Amino acid sequence: MDDRYLISGGIVLTLNQQDEMLVNGAIFIEKGRIADIGPAAVLQDKYRGVPDINASGQVIMPGLVNLHMHSGLIRGTAEDLPVFEWLTRYVDPKHRALQKEEAYAAARLSYAEGIKSGTTCVLDMYRFVHRCADAAEETGIRAVFAPYVADRQGYDYFETLHDNIRLIEDRHGSVNDRIHIWVGLEHLAYCTEGAYREAARISDKYDTGIHTHGEESLAMSQKVHEKYGRWPVELFYDRGILSSRTVLAHCVWMQESELDLLSKTKTSVAHCPVSNLKLASGIAPIIEMQERGITVGIGTDGVKENNNLDMMEEMKFVPLLQKVRTYDARVMKAEKVLRMATIEGAKALGLDREIGSIEVGKKADMITIDFRKLHLTPVLTEAYNNIVSNLVYSAQGSDVRNVIVDGKLIMENRKLITVDEEEVREQGQQAAEQLLARREAYIPEMYRFQGETV
Repeated sequence: MDDRYLISGGIVLTLNQQDEMLVNGAIFIEKGRIADIGPAAVLQDKYRGVPDINASGQVIMPGLVNLHMHSGLIRGTAEDLPVFEWLTRYVDPKHRALQKEEAYAAARLSYAEGIKSGTTCVLDMYRFVHRCADAAEETGIRAVFAPYVADRQGYDYFETLHDNIRLIEDRHGSVNDRIHIWVGLEHLAYCTEGAYREAARISDKYDTGIHTHGEESLAMSQKVHEKYGRWPVELFYDRGILSSRTVLAHCVWMQESELDLLSKTKTSVAHCPVSNLKLASGIAPIIEMQERGITVGIGTDGVKENNNLDMMEEMKFVPLLQKVRTYDARVMKAEKVLRMATIEGAKALGLDREIGSIEVGKKADMITIDFRKLHLTPVLTEAYNNIVSNLVYSAQGSDVRNVIVDGKLIMENRKLITVDEEEVREQGQQAAEQLLARREAYIPEMYRFQGETV
C-alpha cells in the first residue's frame, strides 16, 4: 500500500469530541497520519488517482485499545479457581518455567489474535519483553509494555527494575514511536515498598508510565488492610506511584477513600470484566469511577484468565455488568462504552493526542467492520440510528475486516499481512506444549494427584 491512500464508502465513526458520524464518508491517509476527512464523493474527486480502499457496507472507526493484557500460551489449562489459588497452582509455575523464545511465540500469537478482532494498541504486561517488542514490531501492532517486575524473596524468576530500565533505554519510542516501555510492578504481594518508590523515581527520570495490578480479590484487599492498616490504593498513594501516568488494572473492591485518591491523582483504571467474572472476583464500580472523573479503559486480561483477547466481546460485558450491579438499565450508554475502548484507553496511555479517534493530524490507527451480517441487520443511520449500539451489543471480533496501524494496512479482508497466520499458530502450539511439559516440575506438591495436575 502507498503512503497516500483513501478509505471510502463506509460509515465513519470519528469518536471526536462531538462524536461526529459520516454516512458514506472517506478518510485520506498520508505518511501514516489522517490528512483529510469528508464525504466520499468529495474526497474521491479531490484525491483522484490515489489508491482507494472500498469500505462500502462497513463501519470505519478508531482501532480498539486493550488497556490490560498478558501475552500467554496456557489458554484453557488454568480453569475454575479463585484468583490467588489460581496463581499458586497454575500461573506462578508457568512463569518459573517460561523461556524467552516461548514468550516471543506467546506475544506473536496474542498480537495476531488481537489484530484479527480489531485491537490496534495493547498495554501488555509480560516477561522477556525485549522479545515481545520484537513480536510487536513484526506484527505491526502498537504496544506499550510493562514488564512483570517483582523483588520480594521467592520471586527471583521475574524481571527486575534494572531489567526494566534497560528496556526503557533500548526500546522506548522505537519503531516510529510505536513501541513504548513503562515501569511494571506485578502486585503488592510480589513487590516491596522500595520497589514502588524506585518505580516512581524511574518513571519521573524517563518520563514514562507505571502499570500494576489494583486489587481484584476481596480477600486480598482485606488482608492488605489487616496487615498495613491501609487499603491497596492508599498504599499505592503512600508509596508514590499514583499519577496521570499510572494505570491500575481491575480495582474491583474499592473504598470511597480509594476512589477519591484515584480522582485526586488522575490515575487511570483498566477494567477487565470477563476476567473478573471468570475468576469470581466481582464487579468493579465503574460508574462511581466515571462520576469522579477517573479515566477508565477496557482490557481483556490474558488468555489464561479470559480465554480470548476479543475486545468486541469485552465491550458488551461492560454495560451489562453495571446495569445488573445497579439494577438500573439506564446506566452505561453504548456510546460511553465505545469511547472507553478507544479514546479513553488512549488517554490512559497518554496517547490521546495521537490515537483513539479519527481526526485530522492523528496517527492512522483504525479498523473497518463489516456490517453486512445477519447479526448486524438492520443498519440504521437516521432517526433510529443503531450503529454504536450494534457495535457494543451485537458485533463480534470476526466482523473486523481491515486493520490499519500507523497508516499501514496490517490486515486486509481478514488476512494478516505482516505475519503468516498459520506459522504463528504452529509456533504457538509447539511453545505451549514445551512450556506445559516443563511447568509440571514447578507445580506445588499439594496440587498433584497420581502424577497429574488436578
